[in-house]
Amino acid sequence: MKKLLLCFLVSASLISCTNQETKAETSEEDKDTGTWTSLDAKTIKVRQLLESYGKNDSSVVYEIIADTIKFSDQLANNQENGVTKVNPGGRVGFVQDTRNAHQLFSDISLTTDNMRTFVRKDGLTATLWWGMWSGTGKFTKNKSTVPVHAYFYWKDEKIISGGRFSDPTTYKEEIAASQKK
Repeated sequence: MKKLLLCFLVSASLISCTNQETKAETSEEDKDTGTWTSLDAKTIKVRQLLESYGKNDSSVVYEIIADTIKFSDQLANNQENGVTKVNPGGRVGFVQDTRNAHQLFSDISLTTDNMRTFVRKDGLTATLWWGMWSGTGKFTKNKSTVPVHAYFYWKDEKIISGGRFSDPTTYKEEIAASQKK
């Protein structure tokens, strides 16, 4: 029986490897076509935003983020009706989140060498960042490095929405340690 099963798996693998990919014929135009760049003004502004975050300087936030930004933390159990909840407070809430991080961590730094701005054919513009966040817990004294992905959607010269993906474990541990007496 084992030999029969093995023979079947090998045959199926060989057949699947020899089948050529076929592309569906369609008359629809790809609306997601666009261009990527890393040397544009928006990418530079996001780099400045991230670097200022590391210094606990919110001045760049007020220059490039709209008052009514809708920013979401893409974390487990942060969804409602299948949609990730938007962080409260708009730009003020965004700044407060920065301050909260600096109350919990010292020596915060971010890598900023992997970001790109995408401009879709219809004008939608988004700057995406893939990087590493590092900091030292003020209460646990733990040094941590966490991978992060963030995205920022633009309208004219302001960021109007965005979000980030990261593992919240380090942050939650530091909050718990800060509340111990």
